[in-house]
Amino acid sequence: MESTGVGAVIVFLVVVCAPGLSSVLQSIAFRIRAEGKAELARARRESGRGAVGGRRTARQGRHD
Repeated sequence: MESTGVGAVIVFLVVVCAPGLSSVLQSIAFRIRAEGKAELARARRESGRGAVGGRRTARQGRHD
């Protein structure tokens, strides 16, 4: 009988903490994505050309 009570308490805690945990996980995922985008932007600046400008010149050269 005690194991059923402990199980109920664990289920209750999981249900109560799930929304907060989901929010924390979404925040962590957002930070990881933002860090990756910032790294790509730095790499583009350091290479001396932006992705948009590089693509435009490549596309304009192919009008055969």
